[in-house]
Amino acid sequence: MKTVTNIKKATIAEIAKEAGISKTTVSRVLSKSNLVNKDTRKKILRIIKKKGYKPSIIAQSLRTKKTRTIGLVLEDIENPFYTRLAKGVIDTAGEKNYSVILNNYNYDQKLYVKNIETLVRREVDGLLLTTFELRKNTVEYLWENGVPFLLIDYKLDLPNVNYVVNDDYYGAKIATEYLINLGHRKIFFLGNMGIPSLSERFRGFRDTLKQHNIIFSKIMAPKYINMDDVCNVVEDLLRKREGITAIFAGNDYMAIRAIEVLNKNSVNIPDDISVIGYDDLKISSMLKVPLTTIRQPKYRLGKLAMEQLLEIMENKSEKSVRRIILRPELVIRQSCKSV
Repeated sequence: MKTVTNIKKATIAEIAKEAGISKTTVSRVLSKSNLVNKDTRKKILRIIKKKGYKPSIIAQSLRTKKTRTIGLVLEDIENPFYTRLAKGVIDTAGEKNYSVILNNYNYDQKLYVKNIETLVRREVDGLLLTTFELRKNTVEYLWENGVPFLLIDYKLDLPNVNYVVNDDYYGAKIATEYLINLGHRKIFFLGNMGIPSLSERFRGFRDTLKQHNIIFSKIMAPKYINMDDVCNVVEDLLRKREGITAIFAGNDYMAIRAIEVLNKNSVNIPDDISVIGYDDLKISSMLKVPLTTIRQPKYRLGKLAMEQLLEIMENKSEKSVRRIILRPELVIRQSCKSV
């Protein structure tokens, strides 16, 4: 039977003793100080490698007053949009030797605030926040605690608030124009207008209808629905037979749920009803009828957000506001046809 042997961790004192120098000099080498001559540095690094020395993260954070951690607060980790976004954040943080503490609040405002407060107490170096609502007192709390933060996919035009977002208005506009060019006039918008990104998509939808002299009626969009409501809303739409020829879902997640209901009711896609989504989740191209959708650069959104936050953290004295708006694009597949 194999036994596990304990490997004693090397210390700075041991390295200093073997090198015949002070512990301060070893510490300077570890912190990449320029106060150590070239030959001494090489000698210390050789001993560090031989002994397999790994600096204590806790000790480093006490010395530098940095934890090299970033807090990432997600709305809904089960939504593949946020999964892909998080990968962009985590990959970019790793390249810069930062770790990411991930929190999920599932659209619960109280839990959202609690997550932020917990991360601040953990002394993260910065925060990346996805949100459907950010109140001014939360922003003020972050300012007061001196925590650099950046919003992802949420615009808040307060002084010194930074964000990276997708142009949801533009994305909805090109989706709606595509359906109109196919001859659709009765288009149903499926989404929760209480969520800022979906509210912007709805605004783009309505404005585009108006620009094409298409009258919007209340039957073309329920005001507030969540994922659990999608099936009932689509079932109700089919019962009322309002002549809807296309569904514009506020995200692919909702589009896929709507398609399940349409299939269950023997409604043919796209011959009977066209469906267009928003996000371009990986699964959207793998459906029986691949989904036409608006592609959001999810990974790039997370990557850019992390890069911008690092720049803010490194230049705390600068007051320049960083606001980046990314343009989505239309991806045409087989779920829409002309009428």
